[in-house]
Amino acid sequence: MAGKDLFDVAVIGGGITGASAANHLAAAGFSTVLLERSDFASGTSSRSSRLQHCGLTYFSPGRSIWNFLRNPRTAIEHLELARRAMRDRSRFVTATPGRTRAIRFYMPLYRHEGVPLWKARLGFGLLAALDPGGLPLEFKAMSADEIATTPALAHLRDGQALSGVIRFTEYQFDWPERICVDTILNASDLGATVRNYTGVTSVSRLPDGHWRLDLLDHRTQTTDTVEARTVVNAAGAWVDDIAGMSGLSLPKINQGLKGTNVAVRLPPEFRGIAIETSLANGDPFYVIPWRDLHYFGPRDQPHEPEPAGFRADEDTIAGLLEDFNSVFPDMLLSRKDVLYSWAGVRPRTARAGQPDGCEAVLLHDMAGQGAPGYLVYTGGLLMTHRNAGASIAKAVTGRIQPSHRARPISHAARQFPDAGSGRTISTDGETVPLAHLRFAAEHEHVVNLDDLMFRRVPFGWSEGMGLDIAETVADGISDIMGWSPAQVGQQVQQYRARIARDFGVGNHASDRRS
Repeated sequence: MAGKDLFDVAVIGGGITGASAANHLAAAGFSTVLLERSDFASGTSSRSSRLQHCGLTYFSPGRSIWNFLRNPRTAIEHLELARRAMRDRSRFVTATPGRTRAIRFYMPLYRHEGVPLWKARLGFGLLAALDPGGLPLEFKAMSADEIATTPALAHLRDGQALSGVIRFTEYQFDWPERICVDTILNASDLGATVRNYTGVTSVSRLPDGHWRLDLLDHRTQTTDTVEARTVVNAAGAWVDDIAGMSGLSLPKINQGLKGTNVAVRLPPEFRGIAIETSLANGDPFYVIPWRDLHYFGPRDQPHEPEPAGFRADEDTIAGLLEDFNSVFPDMLLSRKDVLYSWAGVRPRTARAGQPDGCEAVLLHDMAGQGAPGYLVYTGGLLMTHRNAGASIAKAVTGRIQPSHRARPISHAARQFPDAGSGRTISTDGETVPLAHLRFAAEHEHVVNLDDLMFRRVPFGWSEGMGLDIAETVADGISDIMGWSPAQVGQQVQQYRARIARDFGVGNHASDRRS
């Protein structure tokens, strides 16, 4: 790419918000370049709760109506967030049914604590009113007989204090990273230039009002430069770092919140069942099915982003196990039950007096800070990413004219070509044709083995995280990637090291139950 290339918009960050922004901008006719320092969807977008949830958590637990009345700004923000959650839930599931699955959630209600039934009815009624005609929540207050015949509920704490259980339907993203990659490839089809492993080292404003972005290609260690009329900083938890390295005098607008989850195998009666409840301190706690496993959490704590990424520490894992055992005291999970763990930092909008940041999702125009044409998006969520992309494109349209005509946007899930009856590779219930692996390696910006295993095909999130087939997969695409036998071995070694480092697989293996 030549140093004088001029784009209408440069989007920084190849997570789900940046991906959606690039897709909407390209569809609106803007010449767009998307820049990601690592692989697409390799940061926060791959470490979420994986839920297209209804927005109930914006009302409870841990929040009372009096708190909302004392702070009308928070009440208005949370109502808007819940409205977006409900409407995007309906739109995404309806438009892209192959990328979601319905999950039956159960919420226990306890006497003298937590959420009473009347408040639950009120909350679900309000959610339904925010999305008239949308996907039903299928809310139901379970009868005593229904509770008694749902074996997983027998493991809940304080059965004598249980006043009831409500049941409702949520939707889970089937593999969020692929949704992000699909969105980026759709943007590319509309003419966007998309570059992974390309770090932005500096952003500066030129005398003609354009923005110059200095780039570093992490594959070749070569430098590059592009110019843009407008910059959209959608780097998630790293938005402030981008401004800092560029010398821009901008206020801190992001507060990272590190969340940790662990994956375990629960007894058969939990299969397909999710639990949402609150802990003794009022913090939310969920247990969510993931294929044949479950994951639970989160343990949230303020945390600034780190260049090396995030991983679950042992103290937090121990705390999560304590949380689980407080909800299900007869289960007595221990460290040896943890199959793998992960942590990620969620971008939250910084706000004075709120050390965890706030849940507001905002597009910041930095013109008032001496940076006209520089926009920053904070608080972006996977579940409302299409709304985010549309709002960013609308904001840019109000500032500059696109260079090209608008075209219809595509939100389609990408389909691999028919593989026929060719060779397949399988692990832990996941089977992928070798032809699909090779197609992704050739056409979907794959650089390293983990790009393919986690974000182009679903091997990475299987129970064994694909360790048993890593070498087979690397061999199968080596000619396309130009990897020698020695480089195949290096890719496999790097993959195994990353799994051990980022997910804790291999740690405490000798202590696990058979």
